[in-house]
Amino acid sequence: MSAVVPASSKTSSPIACASFSQIDADLSPEGTEVSENLVAEISEINPDVFFVSPLKRTQQTIQPFLDTQQDPVVVESDLLLERDLGKFTGTPMGAFQEYCKENNLDKVTTRPEGGESLVDVYEKTKLFLQEIKDTYPDQKVLVCGSKNNLMCLQIAIEGNNIADYSSFESFKTGELRRFKIF
Repeated sequence: MSAVVPASSKTSSPIACASFSQIDADLSPEGTEVSENLVAEISEINPDVFFVSPLKRTQQTIQPFLDTQQDPVVVESDLLLERDLGKFTGTPMGAFQEYCKENNLDKVTTRPEGGESLVDVYEKTKLFLQEIKDTYPDQKVLVCGSKNNLMCLQIAIEGNNIADYSSFESFKTGELRRFKIF
């Protein structure tokens, strides 16, 4: 089985540079353009199954490609929901990281009030990975999600340690990465 994971495109926001977390925002015009530019690259891969979170922006990221398909198999999974930043949702981008730095906290293991740590996201991602291995063992899958979720998925696929999260190269908006899953 192989997996392709595109990071979801940029969102529109009533709050400039806000941490969206689980806010269900639409794509921005720039995000829509990035999504349209993914069509040719995804066509080359020709996935059998598409996984998205329940958030509109992940669904809108692959919609231009889905519009070219006849009866695509699209699976919405709560296990792909973006990290819940709790009380930091809607705050300026980087507020949680700054909070961790000021309080000498690790951003991977720290769980914001009412939210999730990256370790929590990683545990959900491992469940998701097992689900696709069990249910779609011989198919090419495309997973569209937030950068945090996709980084956790890559770490799980490669068998790396979530504690090393910060040492891995972050996904760029609309970037596709390909993995073999056994």
